[in-house]
Amino acid sequence: MSVSDRAALERLRSDLQGTLVLEGDADYDTARLPWNLAVDQRPAAVATPADVADVQAIIAAARTGGYGVTTQPNGHGADGDLADVILIRPSRFDEITVDAEARLLRVGAGVNWGRALERLDGTGLVGLAGSNPEVNVVGLTINGGQSMFSRRYGIPARSIVAVELVDAAGEVRRVTDADDAELAWALRGGGGLFGVITAIELALHPGDALFGGSLAFPARNAVDVISAAYELARDVPELGLDVGMMQFPDLPLVPPPLRGQTVATVALVHVGDETTGRSYADRLISVAEPIADTLTAFTIGSLAAVAAEPVDPMPNADFGGAVDTLDAGFAREFVDAFLSGAEHGLMRCSVRALGGAIADELGAEFSAVGAVRAGGFLNSGVLLMDPSLDPAAALQPMRDLVARHRGDTTVPTFLGLGTTLADAYSADVVDRLAGVKRRVDPDGIIRSNRPLG
Repeated sequence: MSVSDRAALERLRSDLQGTLVLEGDADYDTARLPWNLAVDQRPAAVATPADVADVQAIIAAARTGGYGVTTQPNGHGADGDLADVILIRPSRFDEITVDAEARLLRVGAGVNWGRALERLDGTGLVGLAGSNPEVNVVGLTINGGQSMFSRRYGIPARSIVAVELVDAAGEVRRVTDADDAELAWALRGGGGLFGVITAIELALHPGDALFGGSLAFPARNAVDVISAAYELARDVPELGLDVGMMQFPDLPLVPPPLRGQTVATVALVHVGDETTGRSYADRLISVAEPIADTLTAFTIGSLAAVAAEPVDPMPNADFGGAVDTLDAGFAREFVDAFLSGAEHGLMRCSVRALGGAIADELGAEFSAVGAVRAGGFLNSGVLLMDPSLDPAAALQPMRDLVARHRGDTTVPTFLGLGTTLADAYSADVVDRLAGVKRRVDPDGIIRSNRPLG
């Protein structure tokens, strides 16, 4: 960074009510970290604005100084070095308002799903959340999103009612279908390309009774159990299902039944009574006896505990892609591919069942995420704690599997590093998004973790 550049950013720092961390500051290396610690991003500055006026000041300084601006609440999905970019952390935009009568959730851009869902307890309503409580509400939703409630209620992006943002010209805008239908369409799946979002309003859905959790089965039963889970997905299109394999390390932090084991896993979420939910799980348990079972009735505020996903930042390499059809033949190939990758350190791979309301044709009319016709979305990962691991070799069997069974267009949320919106959407959708981008940000000031491609 040149002396003049730093001087310009120092002036911005003095103008803000919030904070601005620059390269060379004692806390720069902490402030710049994304959730995936394997991504070495080095922005020109890291800003934590106190209010909308601060966001306007950041955008004005970026325009004057030739910087880009990107928003990264927690750093999920981070991809790139961010050179010459001011990185915004919106943590101080922490509003949460629930209007149960209107079935509406309003949150600030710094709110994670765990906090938002806790506020929904007792309302009988659910939001289309991800399964990790540390994932940001805005980040998940504007990138399309994929929820265990999606097969019943649709893609999270389609639940967007209104978005409040500061655009590339520094104008504060409230975007709805009535205000700017084309920009609202783009915000439902186009990610953070169109402005710095400060708040979002989402439709809520009925969910006064919930049942779910996960089952783990010995690896020897994997093909039969996964095949049965795929059959269940076809028979019950509204049931949330995530089916996969995991290789657990032989460490004390892993519970004894799973420690050092390779297992097949099935996570499910049912909106409805426990008796019906257990009847679905019994179809899997009749195939093989599980070695771990966390299935339970729960309330929406406990979704994170039911999903039990890791929440701490960690270095990892991942790969994701849509696959066409989930059947017994694919189950066999999936298990073989996982075991091959596991020899090189592949730790987890799962396929989130799509279909149901995710394939709703009506979605294409008002969101960039159209009718997703793929059978499932595969997501795999390698934890990069051992320097001897070869992540490329670990992930290659999954890349080959997806290449043989490539599905239709999907949502960008689960795509891995180095991908663009063109890896998720059709050329027509990408062209339409590009048209909106040219209109609202012709100079390309606003950046996103995932560019258009």
